Amino acid sequence: MGFTNHFHHRTNAVVSVSKRMNLSMGRAAAVRANTKARTDGAKAKNNNRFAKKIIMATKAGGPDTNSNRQLAQVIADAKANDVPMDVIKRNIEKASATNQADYNESLFEFIGPGGIYYIINVLTDNDNRAASDVNLVGKKHNLKSSSKGSVAFNFLKKARLDIGKIVEEDEIMELCLESGVDDYDLRTICDGNPVNPKAENKCTVYVEMKDMAALRDLMRSKGYQLETSVTNIPKDGCIAPSDEEYDLNLAAIAAFEALDDVDSVETNLDLTETD
Repeated sequence: MGFTNHFHHRTNAVVSVSKRMNLSMGRAAAVRANTKARTDGAKAKNNNRFAKKIIMATKAGGPDTNSNRQLAQVIADAKANDVPMDVIKRNIEKASATNQADYNESLFEFIGPGGIYYIINVLTDNDNRAASDVNLVGKKHNLKSSSKGSVAFNFLKKARLDIGKIVEEDEIMELCLESGVDDYDLRTICDGNPVNPKAENKCTVYVEMKDMAALRDLMRSKGYQLETSVTNIPKDGCIAPSDEEYDLNLAAIAAFEALDDVDSVETNLDLTETD
């Protein structure tokens, strides 16, 4: 049984190229400022995202986690991602209210300055409002709206497992062997790039979508704290455009992330932190 890490090596190669670029102090400062801004707003956004997912899962299968496996998994992910218990309980209760609207998922695709691709994932109780807000941000920031699938084609859809500690290569290999997973990508370097770990002393593992449940369930049974999600990985790695294009794209990302209906923003913009 072989283990391959093809897109891992390709992405690292692109990152190492960007690190060798003679970036200006302005770019480095912009990266640090962007990282801080994303961190400052991450907690509220994170809680809001899981609140919606909890409501969706509860409405779909009821509040009993013994019979509603989807809700049990969402709660486990929420806890692993530091969502407070009062947020979890409050939104399970909200889901039972007769006036609680349903949430729907949708996706928008754009191309920004320097050929930067955008996938905007939306989770909303008002499709018209969400579409209007997202398209307005795209228009204000001079992004080109793309037809369905034209941007997503440039990404690989992977299952992402964010683990609450560093896991060594031999350890993850044994876990994959035990769960029947023969293709994985382990990342341990936290450098600001969204496809890498979100924080120091944590790691991220990518597997095929079909393998996510087996590896997740095995790791949780062994006491690992982890959050699972679906992520789009740029097929050709991340792009480091000109300083002007970089700033324009950062502004667009921030505007999308500020929208309540936006669940996540995925791009091929190189956000690797620099010295």
